[in-house]
Amino acid sequence: MQENLDFVWLSTVNEVLYQGLLTKPRGQLTREVPHRTTIVDMRYPVLTIPERKLSYRFMAAEAYWILSGDDRVETIAPYNKNISQFSDDGKTFYGAYGPKIRDQLRYVVEKLKADPDTRQAGLTIWRENPIETKDVPCTIAIWFQRRHNKLITHVFMRSSDVWLGLPYDTFNFSMLSHLVCGHMNQELKLAEEGSLITPGALYLTAASCHLYQRDWLGAKRCLEATALKQTCEPTPDTWFMDPRMLMQDLAELRLTKRGDAARWWEGEDHG
Repeated sequence: MQENLDFVWLSTVNEVLYQGLLTKPRGQLTREVPHRTTIVDMRYPVLTIPERKLSYRFMAAEAYWILSGDDRVETIAPYNKNISQFSDDGKTFYGAYGPKIRDQLRYVVEKLKADPDTRQAGLTIWRENPIETKDVPCTIAIWFQRRHNKLITHVFMRSSDVWLGLPYDTFNFSMLSHLVCGHMNQELKLAEEGSLITPGALYLTAASCHLYQRDWLGAKRCLEATALKQTCEPTPDTWFMDPRMLMQDLAELRLTKRGDAARWWEGEDHG
């Protein structure tokens, strides 16, 4: 059985930090584990480890931005002061996932609706022969399987930064899966049958699962200081039942702060 993101992330950090091979891409010292698959329960996609100091506003904003099919700097930069440096022209992002997902989402949903056991419900993010850019996509493809009323999601990445990217990527891919479930549940009217399709496991496979040297100390602090929650609430049921509710709630989460009721994952010691 897959675990929530806190347990999975710490296990991944520990493996990469203490068993990873030393590499030096672009001259930056890095520890790397090749071809590693991280498995997470998509109903528990939020990292709540305080020492990581995750930006929950950006987490929600990026998911909303991607699911909206957006690629503009002006709509995501207010939530992350550093992100605009990865735009080539200051206006859009070459490697933005949103437009690629928007253009292929209907194909994915229709394949899953037509054949519950299909192996063809996938979309690609990678650009063939990428131009010289600051924003080469890390994700190659995303594939979906509908099995026993669970949506299983497979993500294939060329590169996964355990410290900087994995916590946000897990949330983004889980939200995409909630969206796919929502479309199927509504269009097939599965609520009336009592057979809703719910988000299941996320399998995130990276050719390079790594930690840069600049993050080693922070990673050690997380491993040494963290007291994990014993219980955690899952994502709201409405998120895999109604795509409009998912998008509305993500939009509201962009404006929340610690202690807001909308942050269902927070307890007294986290946030």
